[in-house]
Amino acid sequence: MFNELIETVGPLSFSARMMLLSVITVFMPLSAMTFFFYSLDKKEKDFSKALRDMGIESSRRVRDTYRAGHYLLPLFFVTFICFLAMFFILFSDQFLSVTGDSLLLSGSNYGIGDNLLLMKRSAVAIGFAFLGGFIWAATNIVRRLIEYDLSPNVYYTSGLRIILAATVSVTLSFLLPDLTENALPAISLLAGMFPERVLNWFIDKYKDFIDGNRILDKQMSIENIEGISVAHKERLSEIGIDNAQNLAETSFLQLLIKTPFETRQLLDWIGQAKLLLYAKSYTDALRDIGIRSVFDFFKGEKSKTSLAEIAESRGIDPAMMGLIYDHIIHDEGIKALYNFQRKMNLPDGK
Repeated sequence: MFNELIETVGPLSFSARMMLLSVITVFMPLSAMTFFFYSLDKKEKDFSKALRDMGIESSRRVRDTYRAGHYLLPLFFVTFICFLAMFFILFSDQFLSVTGDSLLLSGSNYGIGDNLLLMKRSAVAIGFAFLGGFIWAATNIVRRLIEYDLSPNVYYTSGLRIILAATVSVTLSFLLPDLTENALPAISLLAGMFPERVLNWFIDKYKDFIDGNRILDKQMSIENIEGISVAHKERLSEIGIDNAQNLAETSFLQLLIKTPFETRQLLDWIGQAKLLLYAKSYTDALRDIGIRSVFDFFKGEKSKTSLAEIAESRGIDPAMMGLIYDHIIHDEGIKALYNFQRKMNLPDGK
């Protein structure tokens, strides 16, 4: 079976192989050109409209962040990775026929006997992992084009994901030698599309050696913010936002420029993140009394005394509630964001 999988490219002519190689290789540069010629103007208009709706005067422009020069290195990186991987797949029959042995393809059996069958098995794993990683990357890039949100980091992420996918897939083929010949391509394809899930499996398996259960990390996890999905989490991580503290302290204008999310959505997330930052373990209790973000402290007839009384009735330390209230009410940055939110919620942003 492995021989058949490797040799399926055999009947392909050289010109057909080069055509497939060209199609895969030029996809990334063409996507960047499409963004610059068709999508960047729309993103600029949306950013300017959001500033007008909030009454913000700023000389910042989207094009100051999305410059063509910023794309050259990441585009070269991912294009080179795709070229090498596709070249390996299309010419694997010739490659394996001249390779005596390979540390990458043979693993711990390197230099021990005839490893041709093991190398072919590893080649299948790498090939299908690349296809899975490329499918995921291409789908993500197309989606980001539709959302007018194709940043240089997308190409770095795509290239690194393909490398990670191939490494994880080969490792799995070594760890699970009893996989049937039909199961390996399917598992490699899935590992290529979702390498992080395979890594999480490894982490869970060896969690006794990994300290991933600290209380503070759980409290400040971005997953504690309502409305943030797995896709949102991945998008925010691209710009260095890995937890609620990062989100709470990030420039609001930078988020508007570097992400595709709506202004109201970003303000809501930041308000929740700042509440997590101040309240920490009390966040769930505050949500139970109708306070889900720092902006709720400014709404209605709330006072330090009334909130302390409500807090005591719900088992929250009144002194701690007063401390949280003072921090939030006197934070000028939170006040400014709350005013932006109010303007956004008025008719026509007036």
